[in-house]
Amino acid sequence: MRTSHFHLVPRRLQRGITIVEFMVSIAIGMIVVAALATLIADQSSNRAEVDRAGRLIESGRYSARVLADELQMAGYWGEISLSPAAPAAWADPCGANPAVPTQAEQVAAMGLHITGFDVPGTAARPGYNGTAALPALAGGGNVTLSCLPNLKPGTDVLVVRHADSNSTPYENGSGVPVVGTLGAAANGNRLFTQAGLNPTTSLFETRFDLGANAATAFELKRKDKVTMATVRRFVTRIYYVSTCSVCSGTPDAIPSLKMLELDKGGATAGELAWADPVTISEGVENLQVEYGFDAAATKDGAPDGADIAASSLTAVGDWAAVVSVKLFILARSIERSPGFTDAKSYPLGLAGAMVPAAGEEAKYKRHVFSQSVRLVNPSFRRSL
Repeated sequence: MRTSHFHLVPRRLQRGITIVEFMVSIAIGMIVVAALATLIADQSSNRAEVDRAGRLIESGRYSARVLADELQMAGYWGEISLSPAAPAAWADPCGANPAVPTQAEQVAAMGLHITGFDVPGTAARPGYNGTAALPALAGGGNVTLSCLPNLKPGTDVLVVRHADSNSTPYENGSGVPVVGTLGAAANGNRLFTQAGLNPTTSLFETRFDLGANAATAFELKRKDKVTMATVRRFVTRIYYVSTCSVCSGTPDAIPSLKMLELDKGGATAGELAWADPVTISEGVENLQVEYGFDAAATKDGAPDGADIAASSLTAVGDWAAVVSVKLFILARSIERSPGFTDAKSYPLGLAGAMVPAAGEEAKYKRHVFSQSVRLVNPSFRRSL
């Protein structure tokens, strides 16, 4: 019997993949990449939104803190214990000639530790000021606030006056004012104040003059009648809302809280100057301020519940009775939020509630910050 031998041919190993497998793998890979891209895009968008919200909160809180700190210094005049007399008529806080505010103008306004102005709006709108003009001046015309560049219509302006609590830059190691330091180029045309005893009459007096005149103007003494009394810098600061943050060249469109400060003047005696505006916080688009008054009937240094008003006051003498302030700061994000439409209402005290207009204005997120501040210096003096 013949036996047949079957030779088994070994199966060849498969090399490569088929076109179907290749297409399936590509499809799966594309799905994974798309999912990762979507995840990263969402994370990036969320992170950007968190950053915008963080800057918004920081801007509003910082603005409130700066204004509160400044207001708590309002009316501080060092050793002066009695409230200076308020002027009888309005004067423009920028000065009759804003380019060169004078020493006499600043001293005359000393009795106004704080003043506020409702900048007229271009049209009536809740949350912003009306269209009424600024206060009238005794010599005709109205307050212009022309020293405030890019001032945003419809917002409030806040003017604060006080003496600088830090007198050390003008003193020696023992705390005694140095005439040479006061008269140096950096301080010669700055305005200073001194309160103390007249060495001739032994009566308490107050002096105001430029640092250049320190040798003859600031001769008042302390209680020992020997040591020169403390000399303090006269501070006038104006806070306002600007339509831009960087306003030189081609201005941006970022509304900002800015501060203008009285600085040293030029070579002409008695003429001062305003420093360049400083941006406090970007994204602040509205500032509304309310004031609490200590009525003459009580005069206890505390605000009376019924005497709360916005800054649309016409009687200049009323401002000496302001003992508290409530701030309403409307801050918005600097950048638009994709897909966001702001339909909220933002209460701003007596000014009403602001509702963003449709269109570009509604694409920004906003938040209202409020802060109540007691004006401790005028409050204390009125209670004496």
